[in-house]
Amino acid sequence: MTATATPKRRFLNIKTLLGIAVSLLGLWLGFRKFDAVEFMLSLKETNVTLFLLAMLVMVFQIFLRAIRWRYLILPLKPAPLSAVFGAQMVCYFGNHVFPLRFGEILRSYALNKTTGISTVSIFGTVVIERLLDVLFFMVLLPITILAFFPVWPEWMRWSGAGAAGALCLFLLLLLLLRHKEAALSGYFSGKLANSNRYRKLIQPIRNFIKGLRTLRQTPHLGMISLMTMIVWVMSIFNVWVTGTALNVFFSFQNLLLLFFVTSAIIAVPSAPGYVGTYHAGAIGILLYMGYELSQAQAIAVILHAVGFISLTSIGFAYFIKYHIHVKDTETKNDINQELGA
Repeated sequence: MTATATPKRRFLNIKTLLGIAVSLLGLWLGFRKFDAVEFMLSLKETNVTLFLLAMLVMVFQIFLRAIRWRYLILPLKPAPLSAVFGAQMVCYFGNHVFPLRFGEILRSYALNKTTGISTVSIFGTVVIERLLDVLFFMVLLPITILAFFPVWPEWMRWSGAGAAGALCLFLLLLLLLRHKEAALSGYFSGKLANSNRYRKLIQPIRNFIKGLRTLRQTPHLGMISLMTMIVWVMSIFNVWVTGTALNVFFSFQNLLLLFFVTSAIIAVPSAPGYVGTYHAGAIGILLYMGYELSQAQAIAVILHAVGFISLTSIGFAYFIKYHIHVKDTETKNDINQELGA
């Protein structure tokens, strides 16, 4: 297969088309009733200074993520924080421009270029980082729902119950991994791996188990957990700052509700940059809170723009600085094997 054919196969596939279709559906749901005059009036209320502040907070949040990621990388090799931050920014540029979360692979190659650490090893820390965010979400959501149980909608209560159930399954898997690690690994490597029906599920499960094992053994788990908590607090704070830029002052419970919905919705397959899915989720929950449609649409657009503009532009600068080419990632098959592609 030629070098030019491989990127086409990677990007132009059923997953990409499904993501685009879901994004178009999200845009239709969010903007099928659109009053341009009212929308522009809502946008004109934006305080530019606070909007720029929100973008600075967003970049600072990514800087904190870089600090956390650096702790995950330390057992491999000490890496300059500047290089880790640059790779993080390349990741967001890639996720906002290319389909299939390609930024996760790009940041592995970016950090490999600046530090010489194996791309597979770097990508292993990316998997752990994802796992950390998922775990923190599963812990924080049920706790928050218990705190606001009487006032939050029933579907959010069920979401909290689902997160609590997933957390229990995770703890059970952790217990099994601790006492039956060899048997569990053998099961996934043997019986299931030989089944055509389950073969595509094996590699993600292996990566998950490998991530749990690595996370349990990391010497900096306390600091990594603390940084995860700080990152999420800053994420919630940034939603509040963005709201104030539009003269919208969310109550604490509405702030958390909006944050959880928009955080969960980006996991849905979509076009690059979470276009459409993010907007539909944000507009839907804002309408539930009682905001007018045009105002909800404006808030959703500004919330999305804060991260999209700041991270894409800075990420593009690092992408150019590191002389990264998408075709370079095709010359090696190591990360693709990690992904089970």
